[in-house]
Amino acid sequence: MRRKPSDGRAGRRAGGRGLALLVLLTASQPARLPAQEQPLNAGALFLAFPVGAQAVGMGQTATAASGHGEVAFWNPAGLATLSDDEFALHTATLVAGKSSVLGAYFPSRGIGVLGGAVYLVDYGDLPRTDIDGNTIARLAARNFEFMASYATNLAGSVVFGVSYKLVQFRVDCSGDCSNLPAGAGTTHAIDLGGQFRVGPGGPLRIGVALRNVGFRLQVQNQAQADPLPTRLAIGALYEVHFRPAEGATLDQTFDLKLAADVDSPWGQGGQSETRVGFDVGYQKLVRVRAGYAFVQDGLSGPSVGLGIESGSIGVDLARAFLTGSELQADSPTFFSFRVTF
Repeated sequence: MRRKPSDGRAGRRAGGRGLALLVLLTASQPARLPAQEQPLNAGALFLAFPVGAQAVGMGQTATAASGHGEVAFWNPAGLATLSDDEFALHTATLVAGKSSVLGAYFPSRGIGVLGGAVYLVDYGDLPRTDIDGNTIARLAARNFEFMASYATNLAGSVVFGVSYKLVQFRVDCSGDCSNLPAGAGTTHAIDLGGQFRVGPGGPLRIGVALRNVGFRLQVQNQAQADPLPTRLAIGALYEVHFRPAEGATLDQTFDLKLAADVDSPWGQGGQSETRVGFDVGYQKLVRVRAGYAFVQDGLSGPSVGLGIESGSIGVDLARAFLTGSELQADSPTFFSFRVTF
């Protein structure tokens, strides 16, 4: 006769392994990384995920980008260049789960640009089973970020931006959740950034951003609290307008944007990362993008993108071809939809 558990300890052990798997999924870096590199925080790893199809299509180069709301996740200073109110939705499908961002930004003459975004990464549900394999509970791990941003023109071609972030990691349980450790943590962070134009007509744009400066995220206890993935990024974007056809103005021509970013850990161990990309097209109507990201965690690889805009509606798609990532799909697709008015 099969022995039945009397106190559910085996089931709780299975559930504990499930919770550990969730934390491992969101926290651990691939074993191939050098031993001296510290893993990112279990609840804050998602802050290193790229956001926005425009940036991803250009090889994740956006420190010097401007003119659209997704720059808030790369350098809040770029928001100062918005001329219209904007609502946007950004999604991506990762191995770890699905990410979704809903943002809104509102430029105001004499004040600057105000706005914010809600960022969710859903890692899905994991069953907790007893010794007989029966599901007795379900665990759901998620990351949340609530971001408020402000950007303004300081003087001439110099712009400045700042974002406040409320960052949360939580594991919710439904069913028999006895003896499961606490799985929730909240912290606060800010992003600071600046941009300026160089040269006659400002074809070269330089950006500097310090991202994820904040308190450690404590999920279970203070001893396990880890620092946020704080990074200092420097980027440049150079814009070239092709010769217009006879009778056409300069804004009725094809143009090419070349971009490059370099970022390094701030106040912690790690290596610098480099990204390059380009964007070519006719005004905002049709844009074709490509780039390459030389980054860690197996996330290096090329990317391509396409952007279409008609009137007040814009759609961007990007595909990244990663080289053996354990945190994202091999070829994740990024989608952005925005409405301006």
